[in-house]
Amino acid sequence: MVRFKNRWVLFRIVEDPVIENGRVIYPNTQFELTEGMISKTIFQAIELNYGQFGKGQGSITVKWYNSTTRIGILRIPRDYTDMYLSTLFYIKQIGSIPCNFSILHVSGTIIFIQQEAINWDRQFYLKEQKEAEKRGNEMKWQKKIRFSNSL
Repeated sequence: MVRFKNRWVLFRIVEDPVIENGRVIYPNTQFELTEGMISKTIFQAIELNYGQFGKGQGSITVKWYNSTTRIGILRIPRDYTDMYLSTLFYIKQIGSIPCNFSILHVSGTIIFIQQEAINWDRQFYLKEQKEAEKRGNEMKWQKKIRFSNSL
């Protein structure tokens, strides 16, 4: 029996910057992407860049995607990792949303990629917490924790 070996890719979807009044602004608008939309876009880009050869080289699966942090995990065939990673570089929009992929980590096991995803999510939420404290707002989950501790 043949065992198929995979690579796990941690990625982040980065929204393209906008130029307003001569300044570059990185918007943080909420856009809803699904795993299906992401995998369909990648599969179409593989077919566009590598033709029928690329289309027949295994499947790509989005195992997890967090729309808040815009971080996700892909499973790709190990033998064609370079082909898939180069294709991610050339994707400039998903659906009608102008954005691109940023590769954060590539691993041979899902355990290490999950640990890296947890670290990236933690960094994101800590940054959001600091920005909320600067504005004088409390995050919702902090209020829930304080309420549960008071019971």
